[in-house]
Amino acid sequence: MPEDQVITATTTAATVDTAHLPLAVGVDLGGTQLRVAVLRGATLLSRVGLLTGEDATPERLIPRICDAIRQALAEARVELGQVAGIGLGAPGPLNSKSGIIYSPPNLPGWENVPIRDILQKEFPVPIYIENDAHCAALGEYMFGAGRGSEDMVYMTVSTGIGGGIICKGRLLEGAGGTAGELGHMTIDLHGPRCNCGNIGCLEAIASGTAIARRANEAIAAGQGAELLAFARSLDEQTARQLHLPAGTEKESIERVNARTVGEAARAGIALARQILGEAARGLGVGLVNVIHIFNPRKIILGGGVMQLGDLILGPALDIVEQRAMKAPRSIVSIELAQLGPNVGLIGAGTLIYYHG
Repeated sequence: MPEDQVITATTTAATVDTAHLPLAVGVDLGGTQLRVAVLRGATLLSRVGLLTGEDATPERLIPRICDAIRQALAEARVELGQVAGIGLGAPGPLNSKSGIIYSPPNLPGWENVPIRDILQKEFPVPIYIENDAHCAALGEYMFGAGRGSEDMVYMTVSTGIGGGIICKGRLLEGAGGTAGELGHMTIDLHGPRCNCGNIGCLEAIASGTAIARRANEAIAAGQGAELLAFARSLDEQTARQLHLPAGTEKESIERVNARTVGEAARAGIALARQILGEAARGLGVGLVNVIHIFNPRKIILGGGVMQLGDLILGPALDIVEQRAMKAPRSIVSIELAQLGPNVGLIGAGTLIYYHG
């Protein structure tokens, strides 16, 4: 690792004095899960989680959001009048100024939903909504790995890839509130088509979904026998631990996920290491682009794929060393996120402090 390139591999939440901060409610709305918490800074006083369900239309889900907010308040023994506001992080596209969620791909039926106005009728306190990756960026900026840096970029590498940019202490939202779609920068002009419609996006190359897709394509083409056998052995171990009937693992293994590819790479399976290496190099090119365009002091990396550690980080940082211009590279610190699985909740609550 070069002397002018720093990465801090820590996932421990930062210690921040938050006693002076008011209470806030954070709502983390995802395609499969809804989580709500009452927070003071990065400290959760209560936490409610539930599945959105298969039919997560606004008509069905919004009443559940309201119920979850009331439950979180009750569990924290806090009255609504004691909180400074409610922050909601949701999948984009959305408009944080109007409070409208447009048409997120993983929330079918949510077409131009004025979520802020709807919630405002139930909860007469300040309410802010924001893209979920932007929320995570704010959370890390105020309470996590980004503290002390007014110019930072947060990138989450998980099922998809998203991001948020902090410039001079302010969230960069763009003309329509959709800035920071780091996962949809083009990495390969002739690469795979992304779900967004573009070709060769970072998300289509380096996300957990992309890693799994590459593995399953290789298996389908008859090139992944060793990887498939490894996946079945893992499933067999799980079946034994859960006391499932013999043969269950053969029935359940239909597709390999990114976590299995990571385990296989650690076990030395060549195909798995090749797939992760390609994803990591794509991530590295994306980091070079971020460094050149934004000249940040810090880049914070979060999301489940980053838990693969040096299998992803090593090759990515090699690309940064080889390709990034020395001047911006010499001042950037690339670090792992610190807020862990609650980053979405903390980030949503952070909206209250950011706008307050």
